[in-house]
Amino acid sequence: MMNLEINTAWGRDDDIALALSGGIDSMVLYSLLTREYKHTYKTLTVIHVNHNVREASEEEAAYIKNMTKRDCIRFEMTVLDFTDGFSQEAGRVKRYEFFESVLKKLDIKYLLMGHHQDDQYETVLQQLLTGRHLYGNLGIPEVRDTGSYTVVRPFKTITKQDIQKYQRHHDITYFEDRSNSEDGYTRNYVRHHIIPAVKESASLDISQLDNVRQDLNELSDFAYRAAEDFVKRHDSRLPRAGYLKHSGIIRRYILTVLLNRQGVRISRQSQDSLDELLESGPPQTVFEAGAVSVHIEYDYFYAAPSAEGIPETLLSVEDNGEFIYNDYHVTVNLCKSELPLTLRMKADGDKVHIKNTGTKKISRLFIDKKIPAGERLKMPVVVNSDGIIIAVGTIYNIIEPSENRLLKITKEFNDDNSK
Repeated sequence: MMNLEINTAWGRDDDIALALSGGIDSMVLYSLLTREYKHTYKTLTVIHVNHNVREASEEEAAYIKNMTKRDCIRFEMTVLDFTDGFSQEAGRVKRYEFFESVLKKLDIKYLLMGHHQDDQYETVLQQLLTGRHLYGNLGIPEVRDTGSYTVVRPFKTITKQDIQKYQRHHDITYFEDRSNSEDGYTRNYVRHHIIPAVKESASLDISQLDNVRQDLNELSDFAYRAAEDFVKRHDSRLPRAGYLKHSGIIRRYILTVLLNRQGVRISRQSQDSLDELLESGPPQTVFEAGAVSVHIEYDYFYAAPSAEGIPETLLSVEDNGEFIYNDYHVTVNLCKSELPLTLRMKADGDKVHIKNTGTKKISRLFIDKKIPAGERLKMPVVVNSDGIIIAVGTIYNIIEPSENRLLKITKEFNDDNSK
């Protein structure tokens, strides 16, 4: 009889909950928990979230409800409402809000999820190839304490192939989300094109990604501790000379720690601009980082709440559609090869290319176009996947509109229309 060995990070007297989407991974995990691993916990609660964006969602939810009723398992479900439009991030936020509400209501400490070894590889590659590998843990943690509950992923060492074999052997019903077969999302592209190519190569070993993840996480922890020590030792008023003695990577962490204390995180490009100011900029200046201003005063620098009070906003556009950034409406209809785009605030040193002129700083462009100071932090700067600025609010855009190609930015709110 085929079986799968899973990690049981909970005890026999613990109440546990399973986030069950209806896909093959969570349905196989449900089967294991209600059969081979029934003795490892006290009670099991199934939590299902109907995102209400697919026609089949209602039918799938009904099946899961009847399945849990048959097995005498407690079932908790919600139907989400996306009046402002669905996105992966919005879905994730609302999903976890419901998870936490159920766990708190039932006093459950463990939330189980069906992520497996292949999900780990996909996540590591996606983070590495999209520049998200610093300032936090790389990959998906097997066990993560959120403060109010603990997330456990029992399939850490189980491959997708193992799960598929188990599903076929036990004839387990599951539901396939059609969007998983499309390449519009970055993760799907990695899953469909990069992972298979790596696995098929005789000279590549995909399991090395586990070593990469562990090594980078340990180095990141070391760098973060060093940065925290530097910021704490100088009571957040940092000496420029002492800062510049550190390597570039440690300086990035120092800036991260300094701004995190104010509840702000800036992009890597913004960090580069700030670092350049600290190294070779004027004796006195102020770097605006959303809701925080970094004040550079001769030999020292520090972060303080910004008078502007506008938070730093980063929006990753991985698919075509309609988006809102601050007070601007952004319409994207581009080839997949031109995505993802990043919408962010202006950073010091940002430049654009002007035809027959050369490059021009965005700060100069704002002056030429007579953009008010308060508007300059709100206006979206659009950066393509090669790091090139292709649009700045309503005043600069290198995309020539056509029937199949469009990047349009308009002011979402207009005082004239509010009368």
